[in-house]
Amino acid sequence: MSTDPRPLSPQVLVKTPAGRALLFEYRVGEGLPPHTHAGQAVVVAVLRGRLRLSVDGREHEVPAGEVLHLQTSGLFSSRALEDGTRVLVTLLDLG
Repeated sequence: MSTDPRPLSPQVLVKTPAGRALLFEYRVGEGLPPHTHAGQAVVVAVLRGRLRLSVDGREHEVPAGEVLHLQTSGLFSSRALEDGTRVLVTLLDLG
């Protein structure tokens, strides 16, 4: 298990005025602390491994192959449940 709970910086796949696509690589236990995506639609696709995603205090366990589409001004956080978890996050600005 990593001693640093944050993953390495994500790879930025696309960045436009309308949003961006980010590829995260997690080790077990790594994740992102609570943060917001107000004014954005968020698409989370788990490509490999498993991710625990907390949105507005509700926990979602997302295995590889599943995609979640979320829109809220509340808090998001994440934690990898397996080594090698790979997650594609697409942020689309709504404004």
